[in-house]
Amino acid sequence: MNRFTQRLFVKKHWKILFIIMFLIIIFIPARSESEKDNQFSPYIESFRSGWIDWEKGMIYGIGHGYLHLNQNSSQIAMRAAHVIALQSILKVAAGVRLDDHQTLASLGKGRVIIELKGLVRASEYKKEFINNSSKPYYKTILKAPLKGVEGLTSRLITQLKVKAFEWKAFPMQTIDDVSISKDDDQPWLVLDARKLTSGQKVKPALFPKIMSPNGKIVYELGNVSEASLSKRGMITYVTSDQSATQLQSGHELSKVFLNKINYLLSAKEALAETKDRRRKRRRFIIKEVQNVKGLNRTNLLISENDARELAQEDLSSRILKDCRVIVIISTPIGGIEGSMPSYLAFRPS
Repeated sequence: MNRFTQRLFVKKHWKILFIIMFLIIIFIPARSESEKDNQFSPYIESFRSGWIDWEKGMIYGIGHGYLHLNQNSSQIAMRAAHVIALQSILKVAAGVRLDDHQTLASLGKGRVIIELKGLVRASEYKKEFINNSSKPYYKTILKAPLKGVEGLTSRLITQLKVKAFEWKAFPMQTIDDVSISKDDDQPWLVLDARKLTSGQKVKPALFPKIMSPNGKIVYELGNVSEASLSKRGMITYVTSDQSATQLQSGHELSKVFLNKINYLLSAKEALAETKDRRRKRRRFIIKEVQNVKGLNRTNLLISENDARELAQEDLSSRILKDCRVIVIISTPIGGIEGSMPSYLAFRPS
């Protein structure tokens, strides 16, 4: 291709080249902000025997198998570590808050604790041999999901339906839950609870409520889809160093760019690319938590106006029915929160 032909090519296709450069400049940096994982960090509730990652919805249990306590046999020590790690998961799970006044340990006056092992699906997360000690040992960490078909939440709901416990609230069973697989472009509710004082600090739970000051409940177990509850859990608890304004402005800025691009673009392929990227961009509806309610401090109080707006939003986008709810909790230095009651705490022998 000679120089004259090159000039003709550039002149003819300058608009397309400009569009390509514009997309590269705008969307490549924005892609890293399109997923909520880059704006939020896990909220970790730590216990003596393990921890809960409330963002991933996962319980972790720790077990140590000391050689000198297991006939100096590696195999026996590893098995011991595994058994203790499973016990640790069960102890952590027993203290999980169900709602504003019950835990798994207190549900049904302690009867659920007997069957808790059948509700937990544990798998190996990490295993290592610790030899830099006067008493070498094997350390095993198991994990068990709170979310998903095999998660504790889903299996617990199934068991509660057939048991004679005093538990009346159940999620809605829907014939067709295709909405949970086609909601990439649907909004997520973000409840910012970081301004609450330490005495008002939100405590994570499997079945929390969102309510208004006059006592009207806008979000509870009885009005969510069972398929969505199984997939996501009712609330994803996270931390974040971004302000509510920053979280919201990211979406507003993307709308400005998209409007400009839609004005400039004429090629159908480019428009399709823009639409595809837009679906991947998370949209947040930010609301502020005013207080917490309930014995376990799990229920979230929002303003009357916010409650009305969310009820209207849910009619169009199913933001609440499909459990697209995130709560931002502030954490102390070190990012560790939570303690386990002494009667549930794990103490190695």
